[in-house]
Amino acid sequence: MAVKAKDIANQMGISVSTVYKAFNGADDINAETRAAVLETAAEMGYTGGARQKISKRVCVFMGRMEAPHVTYYLYEVMLAFKQVAEGHGYEVIIRSLEDENCTSFYHIMEQERFDGAMVLGLNDSSPFFDQLDRIAYPIVLVDNYVEGKLISCVTSDNLSGIGMAVAHLIQLGHRRIGFINGEQQSFSSRERFAGFLSAITLGGLTYDPELVYHGNFSEHSGEEGAETLLDKGVTALVCASDLMAIGAIRWLKKQGLQVPQDMSVTGFDDIRISTYISPALTTVRINIKDVGFRAFMCLKSLIKYQNATRVVETPRLMVRESTAPPRLRQQ
Repeated sequence: MAVKAKDIANQMGISVSTVYKAFNGADDINAETRAAVLETAAEMGYTGGARQKISKRVCVFMGRMEAPHVTYYLYEVMLAFKQVAEGHGYEVIIRSLEDENCTSFYHIMEQERFDGAMVLGLNDSSPFFDQLDRIAYPIVLVDNYVEGKLISCVTSDNLSGIGMAVAHLIQLGHRRIGFINGEQQSFSSRERFAGFLSAITLGGLTYDPELVYHGNFSEHSGEEGAETLLDKGVTALVCASDLMAIGAIRWLKKQGLQVPQDMSVTGFDDIRISTYISPALTTVRINIKDVGFRAFMCLKSLIKYQNATRVVETPRLMVRESTAPPRLRQQ
């Protein structure tokens, strides 16, 4: 059986990342440690060398690649990341964590000799989530946060983003505002829910748990959320993603209701199609291209053995046609 870097690390009682740093001559590895690693590698018959980088390769791991979970937002982040990575000379490979051959981050990274990876669509319920605390390769998480020496994170300012949407609706005169959130196991969902609670309180309204629906970021869950909350007497819906907002608007129209005359609706992300639907969607804008760019730059820094960081994207409220002052609906 071929000797792997992990075997060398176990033999010496050091981390796999230290082995690779020694192979690649990293500045934070002293000469004695590097010599010891190379000597041990030779004695054990390691043939991987110093990870010869004929081509630089990074992976994009998708938590779930089947519809409806691969949202436009994740797809656009992936494209932005891929574009900037290729511009820096990296080959980008896409992998699904749902693939039966994918048993662990380490297995794929080791077998395919990736320099690092970006992870999209991973929530707390995934078996891969528990592997993050012992990851031995540079990883960048998008819309998630985990502390680790080899883990950087790019997230949105979810609390203030949802707060902007709620404040906008309160300013228009809405007092009974429903919230269609994503899945409860999601980091973004938890933050956006916290932002909703805070904004409702700061706006002088009383929180009513009956006005919150937990979906899964898909159009269908937006439809279900709108159906559930319409009977609760809400005059506005704050949605934790544009796709859910689009689903909500579609369902409302099927019921003969007009947006925004009968119901105001806001989204989150500002994906491309949010300006093309009718009415154009009022939403919280996250610069998706910037998310992809920052994710790659964070990953590149980790690959070069720099410290892990967290980047928080600043949101901006885009007021369009889907929100207006409330009016009484005919019963």
